[in-house]
Amino acid sequence: MSIFRFLLIAGVMSVPAPAAGQETGVDLSAVTVRDAAGETAALGDLVDGPTIIHFWATWCAPCLEELPQLDAFAQGLEPGELVVVSVDTAGYERIATYLDDLGVGLESYQQIEGNVGGVFAILGYPSTVVVDGEGAVLWRMQGAVDWDDPGITGEIMAPLGALK
Repeated sequence: MSIFRFLLIAGVMSVPAPAAGQETGVDLSAVTVRDAAGETAALGDLVDGPTIIHFWATWCAPCLEELPQLDAFAQGLEPGELVVVSVDTAGYERIATYLDDLGVGLESYQQIEGNVGGVFAILGYPSTVVVDGEGAVLWRMQGAVDWDDPGITGEIMAPLGALK
C-alpha cells in the first residue's frame, strides 16, 4: 500500500494552499455555532479574513493530545486568526468541563446546526482548515497537527501572512 493511501485511510492529510484561482470554496453560513454564553452565529460571521478553523470533539482521542499544543500555539495569534469548533452534540457544559480538565484556555464554539463534515469534506477529527474571508479553503489537514513543528505551523500561517 502506498504511503499516500495509508495516510488517506488514516485520515491524516495536509494539503498546501492551492495555486491562485484554484481555491475551493465552502459555504461558511451553512454552519451555526454557539459560544459559552449560548450566543449563536453563523461560522461565516466569525471569519472576516484569513482564519484557521480547528474542528475537534471530546470523544476524539487525538484531540486530547492535540488541544494543549494548539492552546500554546494560539498564544502567538492575533484575535480572529483562530476559530475552534467542537462537533459534540452533548451540552456545552461537557465541552467546557473537558477543556478545563485539560487545562486548556481556548475558547471553543459548538456546532449546533449544519454539518462541518459535509461542508468542509472532513472525514475525521481533529481537522484543521485555513480559509480566507470568502470561504476559500487555502490549507487543510485531517488528523492531529503537530503544533510544535515549525514546518507545519509555517504551512498553516503562510496563507494568513499572504492575505493580510
